[in-house]
Amino acid sequence: MNWLKKNRGWILVCIIAFVPLLSLYELANFNFENNNYDFLIFDDYELSPELAAKMDVDAIPGIKYAIHTTGKWGIRFLIAILMCTPVRILFGWTSNLRTRQAIGITTGVYALLHFSFFIKYEGFSAIFSEVKLVAGFLAGIIVFALMITSNKRSMKLLKKAWKKLHKLAYVAAGLVVLHVILLEEDWIVYVCLLGLGFIIRYKPIRSRLEELRMKKANGL
Repeated sequence: MNWLKKNRGWILVCIIAFVPLLSLYELANFNFENNNYDFLIFDDYELSPELAAKMDVDAIPGIKYAIHTTGKWGIRFLIAILMCTPVRILFGWTSNLRTRQAIGITTGVYALLHFSFFIKYEGFSAIFSEVKLVAGFLAGIIVFALMITSNKRSMKLLKKAWKKLHKLAYVAAGLVVLHVILLEEDWIVYVCLLGLGFIIRYKPIRSRLEELRMKKANGL
């Protein structure tokens, strides 16, 4: 029970991260026998009646659904890791290093899947055809670099440079927001959350919020 209590944070992250992949697995077909065909093929994804009427199509290629799903969840996990500190400032809820590492690694995995599916569908050269795609690609590189250094060994090797490197998460977030805005996707919630996080981190506001939290905790 002590082990479960100590590790419940990263276990919960892994469970949440796994759930969206189930919908992709249902569409996926794996080819282990014939080398003349792709190893991974997606069935078409059937749209809901409301969305089908709006888009005037009944289904979209499964690979497009995979691109959209992995990108959407990659952004959500990126925002989650950036909101760890604001949540601690506001409520005093702390997350241990392993939980934050799990969120960071999950973000990187989803970014890698998003990139891989896009390459499979559009081709690598398509990345450089539009600003919105370049922004997403640069964000993906940063997130991947953060993912492979989200471990204690990297922290020891990089020392002070590790913190500087991981501050690039804010740059990645900005590029992701630009990517989503230019794609004309739903971006307002992402911008609001990130903006709120930056406001809470601002030193004078942070100090005041922590002071208020301590007074409340002490019953003052």
